[in-house]
Amino acid sequence: MLTHRFAVLGVTVAALTILGPFGTFQDMALPARLAYWGGLIAVGALLFDLVMLVAQRVLTDHARTWPLMLGAAVLTVSLVQTLLVATLEHELRRSSVAASLGLVELYGYVLVVTLLVSAVPIRLELHARGLLGHPPQAEDPVEATPVAAPAPVSPAPLTAPFLDRIPDRLGRELLALEMEDHYVRVHTTAGSDLVLMRLRDAIATLNGIDGLQVHRSHWVAASAVTGVERRPDGKLVLRLSNGLRVPVSRSHAAAVRAAGWAEHRAP
Repeated sequence: MLTHRFAVLGVTVAALTILGPFGTFQDMALPARLAYWGGLIAVGALLFDLVMLVAQRVLTDHARTWPLMLGAAVLTVSLVQTLLVATLEHELRRSSVAASLGLVELYGYVLVVTLLVSAVPIRLELHARGLLGHPPQAEDPVEATPVAAPAPVSPAPLTAPFLDRIPDRLGRELLALEMEDHYVRVHTTAGSDLVLMRLRDAIATLNGIDGLQVHRSHWVAASAVTGVERRPDGKLVLRLSNGLRVPVSRSHAAAVRAAGWAEHRAP
């Protein structure tokens, strides 16, 4: 999904460079326009990520509050970008865009660009991560009974709230979690994908699943460990059933040994 986002940013910069809004086409050469619009879009993207990061720390229930987070990010970025465009136009070209259009109208133009650059690709990511397009569990009581039937045999995988965040195509056999920026990469027996949340929040919702956090960026299910390797510096590396190798930090090594994982031998 990050590739898709970079593609959207690139296309937007190219379009703005070619079209040259606010008179930049007449007053600036192509390299100057590329730097002008590329810089604005880059600043907007970084600011968007910053606002989303803050929102994720303030709002804990991401599955329900993502519209609020997205709206706050879009409105904040649009406001800052409007002021930035007005300042750049005045300082670089001595052109008062704010005076000719008015800040409100200028804000409207910037808001449209922000929505196209940020909101649309992020919404697609949310849909792919299962935060959109999946009906709540309460709306499907008929299927709830068959799912709950095998609970006496293996209750843990069916009760952990985090499993509801995993796309259906990945199944329920969780192997490991891996932190990637603002996301958690979920590894199952069926593959891997990203979920928009913090690793510590994900671990807090793994109720009943036997596993350990073995590194500040990794959590591993006990059933996934097939072997343990020891590096020359003494650090442990877990080999998982899907071929993934996960480092064990020194601060978590004692817990790994206490769980008996260090007794595994890699084939």
